[in-house]
Amino acid sequence: MTRWVKKPFPGMALVVLGAMLVGGVFSRPLQPASVVVALGLVALAVMIQRAMARHLADEVVDGGDHLLVRSDGIEEKVMLRDVAAIRRGFGHNPERLILTLRRPGRLGDTIAFIPKGTRWFPYVEHPLAYELRTRAQLLRLHP
Repeated sequence: MTRWVKKPFPGMALVVLGAMLVGGVFSRPLQPASVVVALGLVALAVMIQRAMARHLADEVVDGGDHLLVRSDGIEEKVMLRDVAAIRRGFGHNPERLILTLRRPGRLGDTIAFIPKGTRWFPYVEHPLAYELRTRAQLLRLHP
């Protein structure tokens, strides 16, 4: 899911926004201010999208006692016992999970990703967050 949010979705959204703006600009006599505003809106949309998705990991694979995290060409094995906290990012759609690590790795001290699947009731804890937290606690108690 994260790949869609980081790569093709922003491109598709920008194409649609660009088509709407170009259609609006050229449906009446051309005014330079309209073109400048249209280009400014596209640039603003690009900056907002990059700010919202740049910190997301490209892929997170569950390996039982570890997570294999890939982000921007960097691959890191994160042991679950090294995860200090697991929380969900509020105010984001789609929902994302944020892992806080005890020791920073090559990807930093937090890892954010969008879990697979769609949830119909997002106001309770994500099942994957509960499962990962439980496994991390067990691994810390019984290494």
